[in-house]
Amino acid sequence: MKPFAYSLAILIGLTSINADALTKAAKKKVKKPRSQKSTQVVPAYAIAIGYPTITVALNAVQERSDVVPKPNSRPFGWQDRSGPWYVAKEGNNIEWAFTEGGHYAHPSVVKRMIDVGSKDHVYVDMAYRCASPVMANCDQLLSELKEVNLFIRKVYQKKYIVTNDGTPAWSGVDSLE
Repeated sequence: MKPFAYSLAILIGLTSINADALTKAAKKKVKKPRSQKSTQVVPAYAIAIGYPTITVALNAVQERSDVVPKPNSRPFGWQDRSGPWYVAKEGNNIEWAFTEGGHYAHPSVVKRMIDVGSKDHVYVDMAYRCASPVMANCDQLLSELKEVNLFIRKVYQKKYIVTNDGTPAWSGVDSLE
């Protein structure tokens, strides 16, 4: 009987030791992998129309006291492209341009931020909305806007950005007017 009692004592002792070890392990802080926080980065130059429709945008822009209309004008850099526009300037570098009746892509709105800060950057950011019943007209307007925005960048690059030998980085026209 003694061997049985002895074996039982050893078994109880081992169980007790295992229980203590499990308790200690449970008490230890288990390092959980930290979840990565996902933050949406808003670019420094992000522009949006900010109104639900073109008509609401036009009415809101026309009513604002901080927006200056440019009557009988065309969007900045538009050059020889056709179409009647209502253009207004907001602050130093935001331009609103709304197509008027008779424009091939009417009704449409374009909001552009043109930032020519110095000789090291020329940014043109744009949002547009086109509600022309003919989708090809909207595609054409977008294509023209992209060309004009590139043209603006190039003209200002000529003014501000030069190559190592001091010549302008672009040899095109000098003016957008």
